[in-house]
Amino acid sequence: MIKFGEAILGTDLKAIVNVIIGKGTEIDTAFTNALTRRPSPIFANLRDNLIVRPLTIVVPQNDINSEIQVELLNGVIQYGVAKAIADMGEKEGIDNDLKAVITVSVPDVPFTTINKRKLFQYYYGATKLAINRALSEYPSAEKIKKEKYRALHPLVGFRDIKLERPPYLQVALDVPTIESMENIVESLPQSDRIIIEAGTPLIKKYGIEVIEQIREIFDGFIVADLKTLDTGRIEVRMAFEATANAVVLSGLAPKSTILKGIHECQKCGIMSYLDTINLNNPVELYNKLELKPDVLMVHRGIDEEINKNNRAIISKEDFDDNVILGVAGGVSAETVEDLKNKYDILVVGRGITKSREPARVARSIVNKLGDDIEQYRLYLDEDEDIAY
Repeated sequence: MIKFGEAILGTDLKAIVNVIIGKGTEIDTAFTNALTRRPSPIFANLRDNLIVRPLTIVVPQNDINSEIQVELLNGVIQYGVAKAIADMGEKEGIDNDLKAVITVSVPDVPFTTINKRKLFQYYYGATKLAINRALSEYPSAEKIKKEKYRALHPLVGFRDIKLERPPYLQVALDVPTIESMENIVESLPQSDRIIIEAGTPLIKKYGIEVIEQIREIFDGFIVADLKTLDTGRIEVRMAFEATANAVVLSGLAPKSTILKGIHECQKCGIMSYLDTINLNNPVELYNKLELKPDVLMVHRGIDEEINKNNRAIISKEDFDDNVILGVAGGVSAETVEDLKNKYDILVVGRGITKSREPARVARSIVNKLGDDIEQYRLYLDEDEDIAY
């Protein structure tokens, strides 16, 4: 049986270490394959003619194209790996019958910028961490579940959010001009609780490409409010290609259109909203659908808001545990406290977009929804499982 681990340490120069460790035929095969690959791997040595136990091969992850890389790989990097293996074998009782294949990144930088002691620290620490993680089978499924909406990849710069941490404020941009849209979006507070909705009037006027314009100034969760009534697959694919994270289908559409739209959302990896405006029995429609939407939106239209009591009374108890329930129409800062316990998404349009201070109104709502991820996000894995 073999186990796998990874660790990355360092700031100016990053030590990237991946490990395969175990014993038996699987690791023997991996070990033999590693020995024959190019560029040539090396055994982890404390010095010439002194390999460490457990037996370890150090394999460069990238091509070795310079004398600097050759010296670093054969010198401080493999020594850092070897020292970590030796220390762990002595102090932590690692089975000496284990074998390890460790791949390492090898930087290509001028000698004048290299601090060998610092580089040793990075590779020594990363090797120990990677092996500990492998032996403890880190990360756990619970850790991955917790981190998948918090993780910020250093080379990407944004998170992919899938509405797994409600409640949310969805700001509906039913505004007439691009300038108005930009002013509102730029004024909104930075918050993981905010969703942007490219409203139906905005999309009708400027086309589905307006989503990409929103994306330039807001790289979070964006909903394309198409209220699709026909050609479900085509409209979903158009929104997907414009980088929308979700598409709104109309509950008044033929059942076949709804199902095709939901199916296309699933194929493309984006979320489906089902808008229930003017539906007498949203629960009945939901239960009849073989494919369920990700979000069911209880909606009172702008033209209906004179009648404050015509919204269908729906609660989470009417559905299975997977549905996300949203509400649109008549939501304000004054009603948030009551609605946030009944719905996962609170849609506010004119209450923000027509306000003299949209940023203040949005912040007043967000403050009532709970903490942001960033309030507790540290660079280090402060809550990492301590199994070693």
